Order: sequence, then C-alpha cells, then structure tokens
Amino acid sequence: MPAVTSRHISVCIPVYNESENIRMAVETIERVFREKLPGYTLELVVTDNASTDQTWETVKQMAEARPHLRAFRFSRNFGYQNSVFAGLCLAGGDAVVEVDADLEDPPEVIPEFVKQWEAGYEVVYGVRRKRHTSPLLKLPIYIFYRFLNSMVERPIPNDAGDFRLLDRKVVEVLRELPERNLYLRGLVSFVGFRQIGLPYDRNPRLAGKSKFRLFHYIVLAIDAVTAFSKFPLRLIGLLGVLFFVLTAGLGFYYLIAAFFFGVDVRGFTTQVVLTLFLHSLTFIFLGIIGEYLSRIFDDSKFRPRVIISETVNAGEGRRML
Repeated sequence: MPAVTSRHISVCIPVYNESENIRMAVETIERVFREKLPGYTLELVVTDNASTDQTWETVKQMAEARPHLRAFRFSRNFGYQNSVFAGLCLAGGDAVVEVDADLEDPPEVIPEFVKQWEAGYEVVYGVRRKRHTSPLLKLPIYIFYRFLNSMVERPIPNDAGDFRLLDRKVVEVLRELPERNLYLRGLVSFVGFRQIGLPYDRNPRLAGKSKFRLFHYIVLAIDAVTAFSKFPLRLIGLLGVLFFVLTAGLGFYYLIAAFFFGVDVRGFTTQVVLTLFLHSLTFIFLGIIGEYLSRIFDDSKFRPRVIISETVNAGEGRRML
C-alpha cells in the first residue's frame, strides 16, 4: 500500500470496565499502524462510559507517553451506541475507525479498510463470518438481521457490526442527525455514500466478560426496528382490520343460527378467553405505539447524548454532545 503522509486516521475505542484489555488494545492498534500503515498519522480516541474499575486510571497512565491518545470520561454510563457516536464526533481524522477494546474485532483488518478507502469507498464495514458468542444467541441474532431487512426500506448489511471505517464527510453527516435512540448500523446504511463490506473472522474476547447482555440486545433490536421500520405500526392496522372482519363474520353466523335455526348461543368460557386475548393484543399494540412515541419524546427534548466530565490530552473543549 502506498504511503500517504498527509492522511490522518482516528481509531475510536469505546470502553466500560475494560481495565484488563485497554492497554493491549492500544498497543495492538499502534503496532498495526507502525507495521502496516507507517505513512498514516494515528489518533486514538478513547471514550470511557464512566467505568467503575481501573480503566480510566489505566488510560491516563498510557496517555502520559502518548500525545496521540485523547481520552474522554463521561459523567455516567450513557450506553454503548452513544459512546461509539461520541467517539465519532470527537475524532479529527480524515477517516474514523471504531474498534472495541476486547479485540474481538481484529485491528489487523484495519489496513484492508484503509485500502478500500483509498480506492474510493467512503464506508468500509466488517462482515462477520464467524463470531464467538453463546450458541443461544447465535441463531436469534442471525434471524433478527434477516427479519429486520425484511421490514426496512433501505437494507442494512447482514452480520455487520460497528467495526467499520467512515470517511470524514460521512462522519460530518452523522453528527448532524437528530436521533437520540441510536442504531448506528442503520444510520450508516441510511446516509448512503459508496459502501463496501469486508468479511472477517471475529476473535475470542481478549479477557473478562462482555458487558453486552441479553437485555442490551433486546433494547438494540427495538431501537433498530422502531428507527427504521413502520411495519409494526402497519401490522397493528392490518390485524385490526382482520379481527374486525372475523368478529363481524362470527357475529353474523351466530345471528343467523339463533334467528333462523333456533340454536341456543352459549359459551361463557369462550367469551372470557376471547376477551382476555383481545385485551392482551390491545396492550401489545399500545406498547408498540408507546415505543414510537417515546422516541419522538426523546428527540423533542434534545438532551445531550453524552456529558463529558474529564478529558486527557484534549483540553477543555465541548462538555456535551
């Protein structure tokens, strides 16, 4: 790959309780740039989601000898997607790459990202061929990506995560988007530009346990569906019409049976079951509508996605993003 000395690449590392991994992550990324990308200027941007272990102290120690490492500690845990988004906003490179501190996404793939970027692509995203996760999660995740793509207007790449390279112009567009309940994979697909996927194999987690639990996957899935699909709302309307037709048909049947054939219409148990069933559907429908309304409510308040309480090698700068 030809060296281009004027190019500046930022690598963002969102962290939360990653004291066991952050040093190795930083050193691995630096080695990759030193050996494979010597003509590029590296900036490291660490966003700490108010870790409760020694992560922030470790980051500050590393930053003492690394002026290219800029770190930002949040006032509380604002969530993974907001941490990734903050890293993009705070990065100053011509291109920005996001890498998790657990190194499940191998930094050794970054030179391939850069190669495609230099070839003219403005979004280069990793596509997971193999992932080390619980067998109980693999199948639901696989199904969800395909289910999501069956509902959205603009396809979101299957099996792609947040391990990607974004050109500066793409970052600037993302920064201007108003959403507060972020699903960055969908937003990156939404903004367009020239995009290409690169298959890769995920590594086992470097150390420790993932902070991303089943609950977080569920919340992320809800954010994805409500942010990029109107299908649940339309489904409510379709089911309403379907149940109206069925109910009208059933009522007409019982009416004819009672008046013309003398059938004694009974069924208290049936009525109770049907009533409870329809009430449960009503609550489900209200919950779906509530999810959409809550996102409108969050966006209308326009509160910051993150609040920065402390920085290293970054000066004062902005305190809210």
